[in-house]
Amino acid sequence: MNLKRVQLAVTAFLAAGACLTAAAQQGVTDTEIVVGDILPLTGPPALLGVAHNLGVKVAIAEVNAAGGIHGRKVRLISEDDGYVPSRTIQGVRKLINSDKVFALTSVSGTAQAQAAMPLITQAGLPSMAPITTYEGLYKPAIKNVFAVGYDMSNAVDELVAKMADRFPGKKWALISQDDDYGENVRAGFERAAKAKKLEVVSTQIYKKGQTDFSSEILKVRQAGAEALLAGGVLGENVAMVKELERIGHKIPVGVTYVSRVPASVKLMGSAGENVYTVDYVYLESSPQAKG
Repeated sequence: MNLKRVQLAVTAFLAAGACLTAAAQQGVTDTEIVVGDILPLTGPPALLGVAHNLGVKVAIAEVNAAGGIHGRKVRLISEDDGYVPSRTIQGVRKLINSDKVFALTSVSGTAQAQAAMPLITQAGLPSMAPITTYEGLYKPAIKNVFAVGYDMSNAVDELVAKMADRFPGKKWALISQDDDYGENVRAGFERAAKAKKLEVVSTQIYKKGQTDFSSEILKVRQAGAEALLAGGVLGENVAMVKELERIGHKIPVGVTYVSRVPASVKLMGSAGENVYTVDYVYLESSPQAKG
């Protein structure tokens, strides 16, 4: 999610919360509304966390400049979980029990949100999930949780299916992360592979936080893979495509929509020329987005 989309989503979220502030609520006084977010401000996907946090701050500044919500100014408290589920739980507990926030504008990544969801559900605080899109956020529906986007496994399924049509008859490889995010990636890949009858010659799982993928990419080449689903978050996918370029193994690579943010594409450089993805919104530079 880019800065503009974060601003729009958070502004709408705060506006929706305005109708709830007439009665006494946690985090609401006569003069302010306190909201919180739990984000990976450090760690592998810090780029996403920092961007979201900036978007929230801009949205809140705009709301406050316009007079706030029913005359109340909005104040944000941010917690960094470093992309570690145990720290997510600690941060959510602090925001709910100590800071007593009215709402959460983010619940971090997939494994992190999954770990914290029992606390969030029990507290009943309005919570927005714009970074992660795993199905547990909305299947079954949770009345106080608002998800943005669509499930990663479905996105991967669609991506691999479209790539299989574009590059028929290719031998495939998969590299994915060793957590719930990776499980979603694998589930989507496996559905597409079964539906398209793909020949999968290499499947590898890497440790979260890993930065060197020379061994995995070498195995991809040795297996004779002709297409790769790079199932990392951000930096991992950049490292994979750069390693493919370094060893001269030029094959089409699919990445999750998370990795199509401009900063990630820029880091890939020339190595990203053969990279494909799908997204649930238009590219910011497209006529549809500008219109």
